[in-house]
Amino acid sequence: MSEGDTIEEAISRADHFMYMAKNKKNMVVTEENSTGGKLEGRKEKFFEDLRPKILIIDDSEMNRAILREVLGEEFAVLEAANGEEGLEYLEEHEEDISLVLLDIIMPVMDGFEVLRVMSEKNFLDNIPVIMISSEESETYVKKAYEMGAMDYINRPFDAQVVYRRVFNTIKLYAKQRRLIALVTDQIKSELKK
Repeated sequence: MSEGDTIEEAISRADHFMYMAKNKKNMVVTEENSTGGKLEGRKEKFFEDLRPKILIIDDSEMNRAILREVLGEEFAVLEAANGEEGLEYLEEHEEDISLVLLDIIMPVMDGFEVLRVMSEKNFLDNIPVIMISSEESETYVKKAYEMGAMDYINRPFDAQVVYRRVFNTIKLYAKQRRLIALVTDQIKSELKK
C-alpha cells in the first residue's frame, strides 16, 4: 500500500526494507519499525538499529566524519580510532557488523595487522573488509587482497563510488548468507529422511 507515491517509489522503499531485513535472521522490517524509513527523530541504541552496521576503523577523525556523512543515512555507522579498538568492537558485536571500512596506516595497530587477526578469528568469513587508504602502492593493494580484503578504495574517493561499493558488498554477503542457510536447511532435511 502506498499513498501518494509512484509505484517505483513504493517498490524502491520495499526493496530497501527487504535488504535491511536480510541482515538479520527472521526479521520483518516495515516503516513502523525502521529507523531508516520515514520515522525521523527515533533515537535507538546502535545495536537495536535495523540498518546494516558498518564499522569504520580509521585514525583520522576527518576521514571517519566524511565516511559517516556519505553512509550514515542508509547504514548505522560505528567508529574506531585504531585497529585495537576496532577489534574490540568486532569481538563484542561480530554478528551485528555487516562490513568493515579499514585504513592501513594507523597507530597502535595498522590495517594489515587487523586483517591478520580477523583472518585468524575467521571474522573474514562473514564480515567483508573494504580497505580505504591514500596508499596507492601496488604492493599495498596486492597485500590487502592477499590478506582477505574484499575491495580497495584509494583516497581521495568519490562519495557515490564508496556508497555503491559498500551497498553492493553488503548485498552480496547477505545473499551468500541466505544461500548458505538454504543449503544447510536442505542438508538437515535430507539427513532427517
